[in-house]
Amino acid sequence: MPPFARFLTAAVVVSVQSVWGQTLWADVTPEQVWQGWQDASKAQGQTVTTASEKREGDTLTVTGITMTTDSDGGKGSVTLGKVQFQDKGDGTVAIILPESYPVQMTLPPPKDKPDEKPTDLTLTILMPGADIVASGVPLSISYQTTLPRLEIAAEVRSGDTTTKSGATILAKLTDVSAHYLIEGAEAGQNMVEDFSAKTVSLTAKVTADTADSGADVTLSLSDIGGKAELTGVPTSGMDDFNAALQQGLALNFSTHYGAGALNVAGTDGTKPITFAGTLGSGGFAMTLDAAALHMDGSNTALALTVTGTDPATETAFTFAGSLADFASKLVISGADLTDTADFPAALKAGLKMSGNAGVGATSVDFASATQPPTKLKASLASASTDFAIDAGRIAYNLGTKAVSVTLSAPEIPVPEANASLGELAVAIDIPVAKSDTSAPFTYVTKIIDLNPSETLWALADPTKALSHQPISLILDTKGQATITRDMMQDAAALESGSDQSPGQLNALDLTNLNLKAGGAEVAAQGAFTFDNSDLTTFSGMPAPTGKVDIKAVGVNALIDTLVKMGLVPQDQALQGRMMLSMFANTSATADEMTSTLEFKDKHFFANGQQLQ
Repeated sequence: MPPFARFLTAAVVVSVQSVWGQTLWADVTPEQVWQGWQDASKAQGQTVTTASEKREGDTLTVTGITMTTDSDGGKGSVTLGKVQFQDKGDGTVAIILPESYPVQMTLPPPKDKPDEKPTDLTLTILMPGADIVASGVPLSISYQTTLPRLEIAAEVRSGDTTTKSGATILAKLTDVSAHYLIEGAEAGQNMVEDFSAKTVSLTAKVTADTADSGADVTLSLSDIGGKAELTGVPTSGMDDFNAALQQGLALNFSTHYGAGALNVAGTDGTKPITFAGTLGSGGFAMTLDAAALHMDGSNTALALTVTGTDPATETAFTFAGSLADFASKLVISGADLTDTADFPAALKAGLKMSGNAGVGATSVDFASATQPPTKLKASLASASTDFAIDAGRIAYNLGTKAVSVTLSAPEIPVPEANASLGELAVAIDIPVAKSDTSAPFTYVTKIIDLNPSETLWALADPTKALSHQPISLILDTKGQATITRDMMQDAAALESGSDQSPGQLNALDLTNLNLKAGGAEVAAQGAFTFDNSDLTTFSGMPAPTGKVDIKAVGVNALIDTLVKMGLVPQDQALQGRMMLSMFANTSATADEMTSTLEFKDKHFFANGQQLQ
């Protein structure tokens, strides 16, 4: 977590943020609660100063409280004025905060833009009717907070005082409930937070450097909540986050939300632009320690509509998009998992990564007022992807189903083009680490039922001579290979087109090859092994052993059609038929050919006949 984010969190935590924990039936004094507060601030890298501390009767009054932080992530201060810690007589302490208090922050420019001015952020936190009670024992203090209403007003200014870039933001929360637990331990402090609010609304007015650009933003969410557990927080703070992880820091965080809405009305130059979006329920969870990072996210539905004008072409446009059932997961493990600047070195040191993501029904609808108009509609039933990578292997899978695309635009030669695709899938699992032993690999490609519209077919086949059946391709392979170069370390050399092969192919299984197009179908299955010590028998190719069985239906009819269409010259078609006759057995009653091609004993056979 960036230092400035921790600072802002701590500022609000004092009054609203949440700590989960069991009820502690023990006594705690105002002085102990105040000391615990100071210890927690120090653990988060803050400095606390006061003007005075005075105990009168059952109440400890602390005045002139200022909390400051100064780190690479930013500078900031919280000024609380007067805070009272009141002994309630039952072992608990009521904390009476000002109804409002300010927070000042200065954030540095991005590291890739060091010449930019810092960003100044001023917050005013308002929490009338706050009920905050501390209980427990000095080394384990639990805070319980109830707020009928919480408001956070923010002024953001980027650059120097002469620029207009910035934002005015107001966030309102209702029915806020929070718990906050701090426990001391030998290895550091443990902090647990639990927060919920019935509604959250945000309004913002954003201004740009130019007077004719800006936006008004409104956002609303329902039933928002979250929980965070920090264990082993170093007493020295968390400015060095990697070091804190190695010392035992661990984080467990989760959040959830209900339905929401977003509306934006603004200008880009002198042209208006509007956004309107809705959000279904969802959530996010993360765990992090020195050994692993886990992140999970989900959302039931998302929809967005946009209207505006393209400043480059001065044409109006509309956009509408939606998706359902989004889910994602990411897992990173290994020593120094947060240090990935030298990614190949991190993998070699034990870094491992894996993840997946998927969506359900998704659609896009775009229209631009060009002449003639440009329109794009696309949809799919589902899509998913997953990956895994470590020092030895890379695996990747992509799949989508029921894809449909419709396009009309001045640049295309038909009034409207559309196509559908039943399924698309790609799967790769390959070894990448140099090794003296053979390792398995797989490669799969599926293009199922690609169906161009008749307007697209008409461009290539205006007389409808070809069969317009959907096109399909399946290529399913696996095998064994010995990697002779570390492909992660030598990625630059491989990309530059080095002639040196990254490995040796030892075995290849053609589990399934199936192609359907133009009324013809070709299917093949087979398996081969390769002798990499023999590169002379087959002119530089490792000598294979194995066979492949091939069956083709409708190929002759397809060749005849291509000749009639003028796409294949008659002499080339004749040569092709002669080649097929050398390697295939032809049916006397049907347009069907079969062939068995075999490599055995350093020789090549076609249907049992030795050709080499």
